This record gives sequence, C-alpha cells and structure tokens, in this order.
Amino acid sequence: MKLGRIALALAVARLLIAPAIAAPMSVTPVTDISQQWAGYWNAKNLRAVMTLYAPEPVFHSTVGPAWEGAVAIRKNFAGLLKNYDPDVTLHSERSQTSGTLAYDSGTYSETIARVKGGAPIKARGSYLFLFQKQKRGGWKILEQIWTEHEAVKF
Repeated sequence: MKLGRIALALAVARLLIAPAIAAPMSVTPVTDISQQWAGYWNAKNLRAVMTLYAPEPVFHSTVGPAWEGAVAIRKNFAGLLKNYDPDVTLHSERSQTSGTLAYDSGTYSETIARVKGGAPIKARGSYLFLFQKQKRGGWKILEQIWTEHEAVKF
C-alpha cells in the first residue's frame, strides 16, 4: 500500500514537471535580431551589424573596458573583422520584453579563423543583448555583453 502511494506520487510529479521541461523557449521579436546580428557578423557585413544598434550603445567585450558609442564599437569591430573570419552560433535560452526594454541571453560557440592563416580559435561562452524599443518602433541593441567559458588566446 505504501509503495503504491509512492508510485502514484512519482507519477503525478512527473506529470507536473514534464510540461516545464518540454516547454520551448519563448521566441520574442528580439530573438530574431540577435540571430540577425550573428548572420551579419559571420558575413563580415559591418554596415549591417551597425544598423542593429541604438544611437548610444555600449559593448562589453570579454576583456578590457567597455566600448561606448557607435563610433567605438564600429572601430573595434572593423579591427577584428580585418584580421579574423568569424563563425558564431547563438543559442538563445531566455528572451523577454517588458515595456521599452527587452533582452535575449544564451550561449554561443564560435570558430575564429585568422585571415592570414594559422590554427582557428575556438571560443564558447555566454551572451546578453539588451534592447531598447525606438520611438519610431523597432528594437535596437542598447548594450551587449560577452563572456568566455575559458580564456581564448589570439
């Protein structure tokens, strides 16, 4: 009898937990923008990448000070794209909108090939895009943060 109650309790628990485990990550309008960013980045299309940013964005790289403003971000990105061919894949895990702010966060994996040859660099880590709804509609990247699971040597 006691064994039957335990089995019943486990069955009910499984029914309650299963929907939460099986529930897909909610897709929001900003999830698509994060994926657009990755596509433009992989294509080395700096002009298109920069169209995704708000007027006063901030980029927090994995090392060093934040790059504040579109001019600083464009300059640093141009230097990176001149020397490396990126291939990044974003895996969105959480995305939500609330009023004029939204976010998309998850993990990434990237293979970075040196333009001049040499062994490719493998990177993995986490990302966070913070978006702001613009006055004319649409979402733009306000802040962007990258972390690395392991230090990458360039």
